[in-house]
Amino acid sequence: MNFRDFILNQSPEDLAKYAKNAGTTVGYLKSHLLYGYKEPRKNLRKALASASDGQVSEMEVLQHFGLYPAQQGNNHNGNKAAV
Repeated sequence: MNFRDFILNQSPEDLAKYAKNAGTTVGYLKSHLLYGYKEPRKNLRKALASASDGQVSEMEVLQHFGLYPAQQGNNHNGNKAAV
């Protein structure tokens, strides 16, 4: 599941619990992370994935911030990407 959908689908109580487990606040999630205004540091990215209980991977958090390609296309030589 992508990170934005995960955040938007949480109830207020679940979002508060998720934020606390990830070591941040609901306000920070909604004002900075939901719309990709601030790129979280590595420890927070890992915590956001871990606190989601497997619903969001660290790769999906990276994709939300444009730090990892959303789709893996072909290389310039026509071969599939190695990753």
